[in-house]
Parts: sequence; structure tokens; C-alpha cells
Amino acid sequence: MPTDTGLTLALILTAAGATAAAALVTGLVQLLKTVWPGTISGVWQLRSAFVIAALIVGAAYVSAIQAGSLTVSLESVFAIVLAWFAVARLAKSIFDDATAAPGSLRA
Repeated sequence: MPTDTGLTLALILTAAGATAAAALVTGLVQLLKTVWPGTISGVWQLRSAFVIAALIVGAAYVSAIQAGSLTVSLESVFAIVLAWFAVARLAKSIFDDATAAPGSLRA
């Protein structure tokens, strides 16, 4: 049985982890839109998704450093940027498909 390792950067860098994080980001943006209607619309939805993705990936990075499984280096910073890009891009794709934006799979 695998042991619970918590939130780590390695977990987010898997295909399943990036997809789950992107779905979480999309859901949080939609939740924010219903809590504060009219304040997050248009390009602010995308900006909110990018910020939330950065917070999730940043939390995973800090968690991995505190657990001792990751050290601060150029390679780990590159990994966090890749993880952020993957999560943010997937979140945008999920949102575009859900809203049938031009260029999405449902358009």
C-alpha cells in the first residue's frame, strides 16, 4: 500500500495530478464567480486561474522543501514553472471547453 506523502511537487507533475489541480483551479474560479457575481468576468477569470494555480503549485513546492524531498535549485525552480504552466494551461482548456469558447473542442 502506498503511504500518504502529502502534497508534493512530484505529485502535481504527474498527468493525473496536473489534471486534478486544473479541475480544482477551474472549480475555485467558478465558485468565486458565484460568491462575488460580476467581479470576476472576462480576462479576470483567466488571471484568477493563473494566480490560484500559482498558489497551489507554490504550496506543493514549499511542502516538498519542508519535507526534505526537494532542495532549492535552478532545476527545482524550473520544475515549479513547468508545473504552474501545466496546471494553468489545463485549467484554461477545461474552462474553454465548458464554455464552448472559440477554438475549444466544443466550438
